[in-house]
Amino acid sequence: MKMKQNIALAALGMALGTVLIFTQAAWSDREDQPFKLQGSWVATVPGTPLSWMYTFAPSDPSGQEAALHANLHLADATALGAFPEAEYVSGCIGEAAVTRPNQAAFTTLYYGMKKGVALPEKVYIVLDSGTIKKTGPSQTEVSHNFGVYLPGQDADGDGLPDKGQVPIACVSYVSLDTRLPLLPPCTPPPAP
Repeated sequence: MKMKQNIALAALGMALGTVLIFTQAAWSDREDQPFKLQGSWVATVPGTPLSWMYTFAPSDPSGQEAALHANLHLADATALGAFPEAEYVSGCIGEAAVTRPNQAAFTTLYYGMKKGVALPEKVYIVLDSGTIKKTGPSQTEVSHNFGVYLPGQDADGDGLPDKGQVPIACVSYVSLDTRLPLLPPCTPPPAP
């Protein structure tokens, strides 16, 4: 009799544990969770072939501020022919901070580059700034405002356009970004 009670209690404990695990997972995807700058993301611009991947590295425990690093998938480093000498695009770095409960501001930087005699040379500088708006548990809508600068607009050589410099071109668009989910391991199909 005592053994049946122990088995029943163990089964009840396992069932409650399972319920807690599943409800915790469900709660973690709820809309009312605080917006945090963390994780790995994939961005696409609807109606175009533009896409890139980026990762937030929180710089504070609350996830309200973060550094980011992006890999751009640009087949055309020439910026649609505006810079024919550009051969590739550098990595992209940036900073972001939550400004409202479901919104953040960001700035990123990357360069159009060409292979130089001794070292690579900058052909153009791009600063992208804008807002990130949470639209779902793992979804954001990002408003981009790209400013394109020439290397000569960085007279002090710090890698950023000097104060007061005006971009030679501005481009704005919206990307739809999705956080990379945690998936179970891939299992191969059974052998025939």
